[in-house]
Amino acid sequence: MEKFLAKFNHSQASSSTNGNPSSLINDLNLDSLEADPGKRVPIAHYNNPRIKDEVRKHYIQKGLCQPKMDSYPPTKIGKRVRQFCKIWFEGSYSKWLGYSVEKDSVYCLCCYLFKDDFFHGSTSEFYTKTGFRSWNRALERFRKHVGDVNSIHNKCFNKMLDLSNHHQSIQVVIDKHSQKVNHRA
Repeated sequence: MEKFLAKFNHSQASSSTNGNPSSLINDLNLDSLEADPGKRVPIAHYNNPRIKDEVRKHYIQKGLCQPKMDSYPPTKIGKRVRQFCKIWFEGSYSKWLGYSVEKDSVYCLCCYLFKDDFFHGSTSEFYTKTGFRSWNRALERFRKHVGDVNSIHNKCFNKMLDLSNHHQSIQVVIDKHSQKVNHRA
C-alpha cells in the first residue's frame, strides 16, 4: 500500500475494548493506522484530543492514498459501465482526494480529519465514512463537495494546511534556534 501514497507534507489505534469498533479509542499505535481510506477508523472514535491530533498529523504526513493503477474496477450505472479515472488525482482534487482499493470508493482526507470540528451528524458521510462511487457524476459531485469559500470542506482543508504548516514552522524555529546556539559555541 505504501507505493500508492502521495506525500502531502507530515494508526489503526489499538484498543482495550475487545475490538469493539464503536468504542472510543484511548491508545495509539501509529504503525497500525490504515493507509486505505475505506478501512480507517472514524476520527471521532479517538476520544483523547492528543491522540486525535497525532492521528491527524500522521495521516497528513503520510499523504493521500492515490493508487495510479492501469485500470479500476468497472461499475454498471444504468446501462453504462463507469469507473474511477486516475486523472482525477491531478489538478484541484489532488490535495484531498483519496481512493480505497478495497471499497472502490473515493474519500476526502481533510473532511475525514476535521469535519467533526465543524459539523456533527451523519449527513455527507460519502467522503469521510462510506465513500463515494457514482462515477457517472464524479466531477459534478466533487465540485459540489468542495463548495464555496466558506464550505465545510474548505474549512477542513484550511485546518489541514494549518496543521501541516504548524508542524513545519515549529521545525523551522527549532532549526534556527539550533543554528544560533551552534554559532555561539
